[in-house]
Amino acid sequence: MRSLFCSVLVLVLAPLAGGAEPVRIAGETKYKPQSLVRLKAEGVDAKAALLWRVYPSKDVQRATGPRGVLEFAAHPGTYEVELLVITNTDGVLEVGEARTAVTIESCTPVPPKPDPKPPEGKPDPEAALGRIRFGTAGCTATVVGPRRPDGKWDVLTAAHCVSGVGARGTLTLKDGRSFGLRVVAYHKTPDVAWCVTDDAVTDLPYAVIAESNPPVDTPVWHMGFGVDKPGNREDGTVAERENAQGQLRMVLSVSSGDSGGGIFRADTNELVSVVCCTSGMARKVSMWGCSAEVARRTRSKPADDADEAWVPVPIPICKDGKRTDTGVEWTPHPIPIRTVSSATK
Repeated sequence: MRSLFCSVLVLVLAPLAGGAEPVRIAGETKYKPQSLVRLKAEGVDAKAALLWRVYPSKDVQRATGPRGVLEFAAHPGTYEVELLVITNTDGVLEVGEARTAVTIESCTPVPPKPDPKPPEGKPDPEAALGRIRFGTAGCTATVVGPRRPDGKWDVLTAAHCVSGVGARGTLTLKDGRSFGLRVVAYHKTPDVAWCVTDDAVTDLPYAVIAESNPPVDTPVWHMGFGVDKPGNREDGTVAERENAQGQLRMVLSVSSGDSGGGIFRADTNELVSVVCCTSGMARKVSMWGCSAEVARRTRSKPADDADEAWVPVPIPICKDGKRTDTGVEWTPHPIPIRTVSSATK
């Protein structure tokens, strides 16, 4: 229920005789539609003449009330009320004055002002990690912010998780929300792919890519959906700077299904790499991923996205009267195995 407030504004033009208390107007200042406004004069001598004025006065319906009381009805709006109190003391006229404002609310509630800018989410690398599926291949991907000018979101993963530019898949976040994706950039050598959500979406958690690659020995972490302890945080370190393939070497534990997931600095939570391949499964060994600087350079732009050619949607294939493209569960994509020399273990 909306509270009613009392507000009094008093102005005395001339002091009243005998140190009388100043004139004032008492009463509620906010009224519901079609209510009767009722104000009372206080600090008024019993023999004084009273004059009430209401501005604006058009369509104001005054009621006949007891002495010292003003009652009126009017359309919704704000009205200034003035009270003049005239007294005659030993032949000397003295005038006291008081003012206040009252508001009669509208019959139609005033709608709240629309938010000039819809929410754009907030940095939250853990919540920004999600499962992606392209066909039967299941990998990990990261929502990368800030949000694009067209309202869509960039999603970063590994190239070996998708088939190429134009491929379509789905992203499912940890909070259960699911979005359609389309691949807009694909680079096989550093093993990186950029996707864009099909629709404009507000308020997504996202990660931020580091401006530069981290130095050797920087602590890092990831939380992919690999078959070994899915969703578990794994910690490691950067072992070598960016190589000729545009990848960093790290010492970190990954497994099938972790492919494409973001790897983050432990001190800033900035994304510094994307899981590509490993020299061993489910144990802390040498593994590689596209560097932050390469990922930044290959990030798509909204203008490029808009200019891309129309991509036909593959027609479903039926076998024995049944579609073969539905009801497929998310299957972890095998993470590539890379042999490593003793010098880089």
